[in-house]
Amino acid sequence: MDLYLKRATADDEPYFRDLNRACYEAVIALQFGHWDEELQNQSFEAKWPTNNFRKVLFDRQLIGGIWIDENVDFIQLREIQIHPTFQGRGIGTQLIMQELDYARQQHKPIRLRVLFRNPAKHLYERLGFSLIDRNEHQFIMEYQG
Repeated sequence: MDLYLKRATADDEPYFRDLNRACYEAVIALQFGHWDEELQNQSFEAKWPTNNFRKVLFDRQLIGGIWIDENVDFIQLREIQIHPTFQGRGIGTQLIMQELDYARQQHKPIRLRVLFRNPAKHLYERLGFSLIDRNEHQFIMEYQG
């Protein structure tokens, strides 16, 4: 599988905005009853300037993104988005496995948050993430390695 990552730039913002909707609209509607365009735009605009997004390229085609923050005590997997056209091919699993390998090398756990109604929770459990907490809308999970 020819899969690699490349830092996202300001020119990639429209793609990531569309990707965000493609990946989250159904789960947001499932959990909250509808997709609120204004609220989701505000959320995207708050996270985009962090400049921690990397493009996921598969066979030289842009197919998604990943957003990782490295903290002193842990690595935070903030977002992993694979365009729905490319989901179900093991790409997300491969990306997460790469991040788990990196976390082991750094001797740090990886944490993530997943909406209660997001089916990706099952993938995270299958890969060894455990529930450590929850907030109003999300499970907080961690992989110890």
